[in-house]
Amino acid sequence: MKVGVDVVDVERFYEVGDKFIERVYTDEEKKYIQNFNSQAEHLAGFFCAKEAFLKALNLNIEGLSLNEIEVFHDENGQPKIKLHGEVKKLFESLSEKEILLSISHSQKTAIAVVLLN
Repeated sequence: MKVGVDVVDVERFYEVGDKFIERVYTDEEKKYIQNFNSQAEHLAGFFCAKEAFLKALNLNIEGLSLNEIEVFHDENGQPKIKLHGEVKKLFESLSEKEILLSISHSQKTAIAVVLLN
């Protein structure tokens, strides 16, 4: 079992540029986030989830792309992580097979916890 946690100031996400958004978020994530007035909070929460996942891996993560880690919500509204590309290959080589995610945010702070089981 491995755990990763990340926390950020939402303020950092109020004026992120297009390059950052393209580098970090998938098309599906961008579509989801556009549905909210509080886009900065959701950008921050999704970013925290990706960072928490990478911290839980506890491996040399240099060169891995954050947009290969996709945050989505299942039919019950539970946040989940779907992996793509090199990140997916790396995770499949580990003994852990389950990814559990919790995200919370306010107007000021976002936090995510990832448990790999």
